[in-house]
This record gives sequence, structure tokens and C-alpha cells, in this order.
Amino acid sequence: MTNNKLYARDEYLKKKAADSNGLNIQLTNNYAFRKTFKNTYIAKGFLMALLGLKEDEIADLKVTDPFEEGESEQEKEGILDVKIYLNNNKKINIEMQNRYQNDWTERSLFYNCRMFTDGFYHGQSYGELEPCIHIGILDFNLMRSQGFHHHIKLLDIKTGEEYNDKLQFHVVQLKKLEDAAKEEKETELYYWAKLLAAKDWKEVDDTIKGNPYREAVKDEMYKMSQDERERYLYLREEMAYSDEISRMKTAREEGLEEGRKEGRKEGKQLFLQCIRLKKQGFSKEKIAEECQVDIPEVEEILKEIEDL
Repeated sequence: MTNNKLYARDEYLKKKAADSNGLNIQLTNNYAFRKTFKNTYIAKGFLMALLGLKEDEIADLKVTDPFEEGESEQEKEGILDVKIYLNNNKKINIEMQNRYQNDWTERSLFYNCRMFTDGFYHGQSYGELEPCIHIGILDFNLMRSQGFHHHIKLLDIKTGEEYNDKLQFHVVQLKKLEDAAKEEKETELYYWAKLLAAKDWKEVDDTIKGNPYREAVKDEMYKMSQDERERYLYLREEMAYSDEISRMKTAREEGLEEGRKEGRKEGKQLFLQCIRLKKQGFSKEKIAEECQVDIPEVEEILKEIEDL
């Protein structure tokens, strides 16, 4: 994108952010998610619901976010959204992913394993390695089995015996909330997931249910919607997402057109080769063998030749 286009786009975002009517905030926006979950009180409430912890079981919780406000998409590539240190030395990464990623499982393995060995020094006992939990909040479907929440551990396939609990994964799929079972809809985690998936302020209100932690989320979202700089950074993230979708669509369409062109070219070559071999007296079986195609395809081409 040229400097002129970047400038024009930035001016457009600033003008839109200056609108005093506020903004409809959605937590699937990466900026809004990070900004909100950097609040330790909010992170605490979410982890209580996800991990089944009581309030007094979280004696200490620290949130670290490697991003500075206003960093570009390129600058944050390869870094997880929010890293949390829980009491008992548990390390937790929480990541919001709002677009489909076919290598998501490998990505989560990579980051959890890297976090697991981070800080390990020569001579240290392996038993001192700290438990690591990766939490993926996905706005797309990943797991084929039912349920919006999946908890993954290392287990023996035959017996179900736990091998080690120091590497764990949680997957929260926002697209599966509508199909959640009755017992799932009665959990605190369900309302947290509904809040994360909310598209407007009414849906946000419907998720609160008297929970002070989710009320704090709404307060953060509202403050974000009323601050001009926050609106600008939120809108910039939205535009970056739209640009990425547009690039993916363009690349897909170009790929399909290139494939069609290549297909037409190959089809023409096959047609001409069949004519040549037919004139030389080859049988349809021999033509199929020479052209490395199925006999029915050769029969179809030979019928077209007869009809000409």
C-alpha cells in the first residue's frame, strides 16, 4: 500500500474515531480483547470460570502483555495476546483468534512448548519445569466433537491414565455456543463465552447475570467506546482484519482463475493428443495408458471427435 493510501486510510480512521456517538465494541477484535484482559480482575474472573477455581484459590495473578498500544499487526506477529502467571507458578497464555487458521493445533503446541522451556537453565531439575496452559478462544470451529469447550491433556490412549499434567490446552469455540448442551448453558464459562462472542450491547447485558467480573468487562468495553484514541486503535484493528480477509479472497480468486486457465490448457493438450493417437490406430485403452487418464475420460473425448 502506498504512503498516500496509508495516509488517507489513517485520516479516515481518525475522522471516524472522532465521532462522539461512541462505538459498538466486540471482544473478538484483538485490540479490544487484549486491552480488556490486561485487567487482572477480569482475567481472574475468566480463569475461575474456565479452570473451575474458587476466588481464594488465586492468591496471586500477574498479567503481562508484550504489546504496546498502537503496534501494527506485523509488529505483533508470532506473539501471544496475554500471558498470565498464576499462583503455584502456573504459566498461562490466552489468545483470541478471530479468523480460521488451519495450523492452529501446531501453533498452540509450539507456543505452549516454548513457554514450558522458557527460563529453564542448565543443571535445573526437570521436575522444576512449571505447568503451562494454553487457552485458545476461537471464532471458528476446530474440534469435530460436540461442545464449545474442550480441555486437552496428555493421556494414555488405551487406559485414559494421565501421562503428565504440566502441558494442557483449553479450546473455547464461540461458533458452537448456539448448539451447547443444556448442562453447558448452566455454567459460568458459557456466559463468559457469550460475552466474548457478543455483537452488540444488548448481548453484552444478557451475559452479565449479576457477575461482578463480567460487569467489569462491560465497564472496560464502555470506556473504550467513549475514548477517541481507544476508538481509533479499535477501528484500526478492524480495518486490518478486513484487509486480511480481502487479501485472502483476492488470492483465492486469483488461484481459482489460474487453475481454470491451466485446466483449459491441459484439456486442449489432452484433446489434441487423443486425436493424434486415434489417427495412429491406438485403442481407447492404449490411449488412456499413453495419456495417463481414465478410460471413461478418453471415451468422452473420442465421442466429441466423432461429433465434430
